[in-house]
Amino acid sequence: MKTAIITGASRGVGRATAETFAKKGYRLIINCRSNFELLDEVAAYLSKYTEVIPVHGSITGDILASALRIDLSALQSVISDEAEICQKSHQDSSADADEIVLVNNAGISTFNLAQDVTDDEFDTMLEANVSDMFKLTRAVIPYILKTQNGRIVNISSVWGVVGASMESVYSLTKGAVNAFTEALGKELAPNHIPVNAVAIGCVDTDMNKWLEPVDRAKLEEEIPYGRMASPEEVADFIYLLTKAPRYLTGQIIKFDGGWI
Repeated sequence: MKTAIITGASRGVGRATAETFAKKGYRLIINCRSNFELLDEVAAYLSKYTEVIPVHGSITGDILASALRIDLSALQSVISDEAEICQKSHQDSSADADEIVLVNNAGISTFNLAQDVTDDEFDTMLEANVSDMFKLTRAVIPYILKTQNGRIVNISSVWGVVGASMESVYSLTKGAVNAFTEALGKELAPNHIPVNAVAIGCVDTDMNKWLEPVDRAKLEEEIPYGRMASPEEVADFIYLLTKAPRYLTGQIIKFDGGWI
């Protein structure tokens, strides 16, 4: 059974990614932080392609255990024997059975001077962009170790690579995502579990709807490709990345039309 866990799937890149994986035959576990009605609409639409489990709020360990339906009772005996893990991981099967793909897409941003960011704004962004991502990844890893057939893709930003004025806190959180990706990629490499991040540039989503037409035009002039990416293009690349050779891991891959 192929399962894709996609966070922040109520709209934008998350929704497009959920649709892409649904059409490829993956069962879906999707969530969002607040747009629950919109998430349910997405789930209803995608249910014509596959089984969809919408989750309002955080995807907890109990939800994973129920949704993945994988018996972890023998997990401790497996992970306590490092040699056995390595032996199984070296088999590198491309079979879809029990494949688990985690796409950590959820995130929020703010456009403000650093000194004007409130404690509440900072804590909310840190939770949405970093803490929730880490906690879900931590919960999913045992299932991937059990199946020995999984991948983790973190959705980052070019501002996590180079930083952006007026988006210092957002840059801080995406820089953390990138560092976590590189570290976890090394940690799970002996088990042949790829962990990569897509550092996206400007994407035509609600996150950029605040731009005035003249500002949008100037921004797109800066992008060598000449325009923003569509959510569907990002989703296609995310899916492509999950089919790359497993040797590709711990990488921060820019998807920005040559912008940065």
